Amino acid sequence: MSAGFKYNIEPEPSIEERYDISTSVRRRGPYKLDTTNLVTGSFLPSFTPIAADLVKKTAQVAIRVEVYEKFTTGSNTPLKIKKNSLAYVGMHLGNGSHGATINSIDKSNKAFDKLTLAADFGETVEAGTVLYEATAVSGTTPKVVANSALYGRVQVEEGIVLVALLMRAFEIEPTKLAMPFHAKDKENLPHFQFNE
Repeated sequence: MSAGFKYNIEPEPSIEERYDISTSVRRRGPYKLDTTNLVTGSFLPSFTPIAADLVKKTAQVAIRVEVYEKFTTGSNTPLKIKKNSLAYVGMHLGNGSHGATINSIDKSNKAFDKLTLAADFGETVEAGTVLYEATAVSGTTPKVVANSALYGRVQVEEGIVLVALLMRAFEIEPTKLAMPFHAKDKENLPHFQFNE
């Protein structure tokens, strides 16, 4: 038997720079986060897309999912999305022309989550496509459009959750973001520069 100790401890993940921090500008004051449909005790990663009401000082997460594997319409197969999304049962997904409602979420696979849809999406969706939370099953209109990003990692708690938001950032690396931004978000973020 060899001497010494053996520790079964996971090393802390290395933190990669998601954007040029020297260019970031925060919005004034804290914003009250709307925690509806967010899991209490979970964490929102930094740079999550946020729709902020600049007058009322409230913030709502712009829920987005990224397609993991090509989804073929009419195939009656689950829609595979990347892990750690904020999708929930009953949420409407959309891409601007088609949509569907999530009936169930299977998180058992380590590589992706499987969404069972109430009805066929109506369109073939390529891997890497970002879908948004829609106002209705038609999927034509996003529920909210991001105008900010979360400044730091935040835990969702019961009661009031106050967050700090970014209003400007340059040299953003989309592949390093934990939560994707939809094209409609990017159009609404004139002070954010994505490296694409």
